[in-house]
Amino acid sequence: MKWLHISETTHRALAEAAIYPWQETGRRQAGGSWLIPVGDEVAERLDEIRLDGESDDDLIMRIIRDHRGDKPS
Repeated sequence: MKWLHISETTHRALAEAAIYPWQETGRRQAGGSWLIPVGDEVAERLDEIRLDGESDDDLIMRIIRDHRGDKPS
């Protein structure tokens, strides 16, 4: 299992984009960020599409924007 480190904004966007009922599995950190557990297969898939130097937060937001059909930032 791997832990993704994401911001509060990304956490909120992830919850809003969920297609199934949202069940909180992450851990909120003192500074307001989140640690979210993901399985090994999910982590491997995320690493396959991660851009060079891209943070967990940027990766997840890029996926969410793509899912919503938003233009890349």
